[in-house]
Amino acid sequence: MIDSRIYTFLEVCRTLNYTRASANLHITQPAVTQHIRYLEELYQVPLVETQGKKVCLTKQGKILERLAAAMCADELYIREVLRNSLHKKEKLVIGATLTIGEFVIPSVLSRYLLDFPDTDISVTVKNTESLLKMLEDGNIEFAAVEGRFDKSAYSCRLISRENFIGICGRDFFMEHCKRGNISMEALFQARLIVRERGSGTRGILEQFLQTHNQSLDKFSNRIEVSNMGAIRKLVSANCGISFLYEAAVAQELGRNILYQIPVDDFCIQREFNFVYLKNSIFSEKYDKISKYFETWRGSI
Repeated sequence: MIDSRIYTFLEVCRTLNYTRASANLHITQPAVTQHIRYLEELYQVPLVETQGKKVCLTKQGKILERLAAAMCADELYIREVLRNSLHKKEKLVIGATLTIGEFVIPSVLSRYLLDFPDTDISVTVKNTESLLKMLEDGNIEFAAVEGRFDKSAYSCRLISRENFIGICGRDFFMEHCKRGNISMEALFQARLIVRERGSGTRGILEQFLQTHNQSLDKFSNRIEVSNMGAIRKLVSANCGISFLYEAAVAQELGRNILYQIPVDDFCIQREFNFVYLKNSIFSEKYDKISKYFETWRGSI
């Protein structure tokens, strides 16, 4: 059982304010101060510095924050494991980004359940930022995410490197791409079918355009669709072009339902990573599970 003063310390880390921390925890401000002093005396290091009303973490405070967050997340999982042990069942609580959730998770879980058929599994699909927050809060055990994030803050295992490509229907390909590469500027005359604002795949395209002093507004018109299945169907019906991970359209490309657009100087790869909290006592277990993700392409 974790000392309640650790939770007080983490709330101070989160708010960087004793008054807000005391209000959130429903304890007095002097009690918050006492909890921090107790931990400093226990560990024999300074954890926070105060400058007026401003609270800053020391180097040692930042280290304890990282370790304590992992410890609290593990505590939540320990409780869940003990409850499940009454029913002799294991439970996995997984987070995944949209592309991984739709195209990686099914093949991973099908193999995992063959080896561990009595496992209860819960999968949450959100963007990378939301999943990392859930991980830190102990709401999921690990996450499979795409794109960039601060790897130094987590334990990570590379799942794969995936190509990000332009796609079109047969009519567009035969008219514009059959003879060779096409420039991004030429594609601006096409209708763009793109994910909603804030999505990872849209962000990759926006970032590429920004580095070339362009934007999505350069396309003649645009359709925003949050569902990738709908995007694939619209593109295959020659309603426009789009940009997605190759993994998301591999079957359609293989069957000539969709076609890759050979765009000039457009070579983008992004990592899919398996992520869990550093210093987790369940690291060995997560490393074993990560193997199922690292070999996901062998099962499709």
